[in-house]
Amino acid sequence: MTRVCGPIVGFRGEEAGSWQLTVMMAYGDDADPGALSVDGRSIPPQALGRAGDARVFVWNLAVPLHEAARTVPYALAGDGTGWAFTVPSRGQTPRVAYASCNGFSVPGDMRRTEDKYVSWRSLAGEHARLPFHLLLLGGDQIYADGLWRAIDELGRFNDQPRTQRQLALASPALADAVERYYADTYCQRLGASPVAELLASIPTLMMWDDHDIFDGWGSYSDAEQASDVLQTIFRAARRCFLLFQLHTGPDAPGGWPALPEQRGFNALLRLGGLGLLVLDLRSERTQRQILSPESWNTVFAALEATTGLRHLLVMSSIPVVHPDLTFAQQALDALPGQQDLEDDLHDQWNSYSHRVEQLRLLHRLLDFAEAQGTRVTILSGDVHVAALGVVESTRRPSRWLNAGVINQLTSSPIVHPPPSRIVRWLLEQLGRESRTLDRGITLQMLQFPGTDYRFIARRNWLSLDFDDQGRIWANWFVDGTEQPLTKVIHPCERLQQVAIPSPQ
Repeated sequence: MTRVCGPIVGFRGEEAGSWQLTVMMAYGDDADPGALSVDGRSIPPQALGRAGDARVFVWNLAVPLHEAARTVPYALAGDGTGWAFTVPSRGQTPRVAYASCNGFSVPGDMRRTEDKYVSWRSLAGEHARLPFHLLLLGGDQIYADGLWRAIDELGRFNDQPRTQRQLALASPALADAVERYYADTYCQRLGASPVAELLASIPTLMMWDDHDIFDGWGSYSDAEQASDVLQTIFRAARRCFLLFQLHTGPDAPGGWPALPEQRGFNALLRLGGLGLLVLDLRSERTQRQILSPESWNTVFAALEATTGLRHLLVMSSIPVVHPDLTFAQQALDALPGQQDLEDDLHDQWNSYSHRVEQLRLLHRLLDFAEAQGTRVTILSGDVHVAALGVVESTRRPSRWLNAGVINQLTSSPIVHPPPSRIVRWLLEQLGRESRTLDRGITLQMLQFPGTDYRFIARRNWLSLDFDDQGRIWANWFVDGTEQPLTKVIHPCERLQQVAIPSPQ
């Protein structure tokens, strides 16, 4: 048998004292794989479907948590290759790593980059020192923009005037070629060393972003996005996203714990006192919306039904807090080689058409934090810099210390080249000012503790360690630096009510 991708261990939640995990592998021939040996049990494979030449299988695992953290070996029956992952102890908050932007949007950058995987090797070294229990990948796991150059029919399509492109029909051959391209790209990007070794040894949770489809998906006009060719591309990207990232069947998705009554893949997972809200910002995105009203209602209903969380991590592939770059678009137009960053501007929560959703999201997160005494933290990527943002609310008296402050930790990129110095300088200038989003709610970019800068234009990844006092120690591991940059996030604490004496 020829394994072309995997194993990739996927995290799907905690239930009845066990971690629910998947192991995904893809094969390039018609032979069926055997059972997977885990914890002395034999787990049969489940065929998920085919994409291009790859046949994708998944093994569903329930791994009990014990009194101590432990390493769990696993292997295929009859295969001499074995792997292992580590799960936390019962009641332990897992050690978490976060990364985004695993690839190149411009082919020339790939050729000019001497060491593509230096940050992945940094992550591997830290994992060897003290194992991570969970790896969150926040978008752009692959960069599929090369499909416009790799597929001749798409090249001819792009040469047509816009009105003709909107009316053009995709041939069956094009549909096959696009799906094959996505499948091959997943196998290449996720199969590269040391990426493959880490995906096989850390339970992973992924959510897609635009480059997992192509640059800027969701920010095109309705007519363009609804065209037959672009919808054909989207269907192929979605199929491979479900197979390779969510480990679920594209024809009947069921392995991913999506919230009900939605067309996307938003999810809320719980690990003891830690919650993970995973937002799907691409499935329903248009120029006028990020999520549909139905999906927002589902997300907020799930939040309101959740109690007892000490921390809630919100995965938003696009930063919710970022400098308002509307003015900068004109400046970036004049800078050669910055079109990639300019395209990202149209995707921002700060874009005029998305600000209502931005306001609604932050209001509901602040309401949840105050009602439950849960510390909310946003994790994001996409913008090819590391950054630290904050939302602060003084709208009303609070019963909880820290409930009115939401930190945003941006970590990007782990592979993609960072922007130029002049772009970082521009971000620093724009990031100095705080912005009032609504009465009593401000957004601001903060300097990294112990530094005089707000943005890091180097490849990086993030670790999250929870101590015995419930604090998060967020560490950015930055290419070319010996020590990580650290931000400490304290949990919410109930404020003592001070009695006001009656007038004498």
